[in-house]
Amino acid sequence: MKSFEKINDVFNIDTPVNTPLEIVPPAASSALEQEDDFALARNTLRNLINKNEDVITELIHISKNSEHPRAYEVVGQLVKAQSDIAKDLINLHKQKKDITGEEPQKISTQNNIVFAGSTSDLMKLISAQKAKAN
Repeated sequence: MKSFEKINDVFNIDTPVNTPLEIVPPAASSALEQEDDFALARNTLRNLINKNEDVITELIHISKNSEHPRAYEVVGQLVKAQSDIAKDLINLHKQKKDITGEEPQKISTQNNIVFAGSTSDLMKLISAQKAKAN
């Protein structure tokens, strides 16, 4: 205990030695951090998909030219990996929805309604709507 008192004297600390330290729990991940992590994961998966497409194209060309069975096997493995990455990207969106609790968007207003009638019928409907509004 004396060593703590000496340290307190050196640093001019008035805190008693027997004072318990307060343990602060780590802050919960904020929504902004979650969104950043989601964006990073999504961009990483999309970059992998784009790079793999280029590599697959080159490997198919090499496989056709060499006609070596191992080259075709590698192409098949990379195509399988590509489909797994695409599934991971879709699952990422599902996981985000589960974490954030987002509900699917419901259509509350329908703006693209098709009217199948004559011009005079349309004018009658518009006049009737105006009359109701007044």
